[in-house]
Amino acid sequence: TTPTVAQGGSTDVCVKVSVPANAPNAATNATTLTAKSSADNTVGGTLTLTTIAVAVDTLIVDQDLGAPNVQTAYQDALTANGVGFSYWDLSADQVLPRTYVTAHRNVVWFTGNTYPAPITPYEGLLKTFLDGGGRLLLSGQDVLDQAAGTTAFVHDYLHIDWDGTDRQNDKATTAVHGVSGNPVSDGIGAIPIDHTVLGATFEDQVTPIAPATTAFTDDTTAPDALTVTAGPYKVVFLAFPLEAYGTAAQKADLMKRVLTYFTT
Repeated sequence: TTPTVAQGGSTDVCVKVSVPANAPNAATNATTLTAKSSADNTVGGTLTLTTIAVAVDTLIVDQDLGAPNVQTAYQDALTANGVGFSYWDLSADQVLPRTYVTAHRNVVWFTGNTYPAPITPYEGLLKTFLDGGGRLLLSGQDVLDQAAGTTAFVHDYLHIDWDGTDRQNDKATTAVHGVSGNPVSDGIGAIPIDHTVLGATFEDQVTPIAPATTAFTDDTTAPDALTVTAGPYKVVFLAFPLEAYGTAAQKADLMKRVLTYFTT
């Protein structure tokens, strides 16, 4: 029972949720909360609180919005490495709970053809995740286009210098090239990019800011991916779509390298 609430006022209600230790990953439980006026029990409202069990370290965030659907490339790459994962489709629910994200150690986030500024609305959430020691793999094209690349999050967490012009935007490349000494791409040669996967050629180039280091380069030798170890967090940012990267085996190899980097 809440305290008396004045007309037009508000009050907080706490709900304690106990998740069984053996609950399988992604199991859900819905609880309906009902509020009624003590003065007039015909006045009230309800809401549903859904609890989601998290029993794995890795979360896939699907932001391709179905145009086209490319999530299987990421799911297959993780499965090939024996990694279980949770899955959130932003086309089905754009409200991604902060506590759900932070319950995971790794986030694999891809944006497909989503434009403009796909991650901008979620930068506060990602900041919280990374500040807590999270590991982020972010892959996409046009992620930085125009002002999207000039935000404080891109500068301070992805560690990218972006001037908001088209100087490094929409730079198509037929292949990406590994960088000697980089913890993710060392020893990788030229890997072709299949532009038919997304039907577009909107890869970006990036200017890494220390402590970020170049992870891949494009056909002009300009950086188009980076790795970051900064404070408690790690980031791998691919300014090209991983779903278009080489063969299934090569995608799985890159995913393995990323996950190894995250755990070392």
